[in-house]
Amino acid sequence: METNVLNFMEYLEKEKYKSGKKGTACLYKATRSQLFLFLEKRNLKLKKIDSHLVRSFVIYLQSLSLSRNSINNYTSIFRAMYNAAVSENLVTPKENPFCKLQLRPISTYKRSVGVDFIKKMTSLDLKGKERLSFARDLFLFSFMACGMAFVDLAHLTHKNIHGNVLVYYRVKTKTEIRVTITPGMHRLLERYANPDSDLLFPILSTGDVSYEKYKVALRTYNRRLEKIGNMLSTPVKLTSYVARHSWAMCAKNKSASVAAIGQALGHTSEKTTNFYLSELDQSMIDRINLKIINFAEKWILSQQYVVDAYL
Repeated sequence: METNVLNFMEYLEKEKYKSGKKGTACLYKATRSQLFLFLEKRNLKLKKIDSHLVRSFVIYLQSLSLSRNSINNYTSIFRAMYNAAVSENLVTPKENPFCKLQLRPISTYKRSVGVDFIKKMTSLDLKGKERLSFARDLFLFSFMACGMAFVDLAHLTHKNIHGNVLVYYRVKTKTEIRVTITPGMHRLLERYANPDSDLLFPILSTGDVSYEKYKVALRTYNRRLEKIGNMLSTPVKLTSYVARHSWAMCAKNKSASVAAIGQALGHTSEKTTNFYLSELDQSMIDRINLKIINFAEKWILSQQYVVDAYL
């Protein structure tokens, strides 16, 4: 029995979701929807996928006036589905129908900003704008925690605190990350501490909310950051990624090695690390981080915080 393209896409989507890769599952679902419209509800067997059909799909996507990156995302998922079918021996290709595709993403905006821009963020008067103040604090904590990703920030609980160290596993890569809690970070944690919640920040209602509700929280956060960016004397597009990329660029400017930056960001895939080497690397990362975030430390510790409604 031959396998239908849309059915196989749906199967992979469900597998990604079950394995915890909810973001990837959403991309499979979106790509399946585009293929459904492109095929005009026709059933298509995997063996019918060829370079002509791939080019036609790209032309169809271009006709929708989508961005280049959106088109790249859809065609990348289409290719991933086809490669999965090949690896599972569901189809034996005579050619690689995707070999002529150029799927390099383009940068739509500057994903990192210099320390001067972040200093300007701290100088903004956000009194009476508690929700924007909350977004700024989250951005600063992410920056100070070696560029912690928003999804990891949102899921932090008291169990992640081990003495003066945050220990967590990245949601995306399952890599263990250790971040020393500085006095400024501790101050922010105290500000948003809620005895009725295990979460360290009031971003989500609980740690096990649906992926869809997490995406709502992310959109809300990015919307608030955008407002903050527009308030600067020289407006800049701020998103959740900017704190992460900015920390990495600052670390690079401080002459940190690529290996050290990769470890801090959780890009390493090594399963085991020599204990003493690991301790040495962490100490080095701590020193680099303190040089980067010194200005944010001073600003946070100088603030008189008053707990209010943040969401």
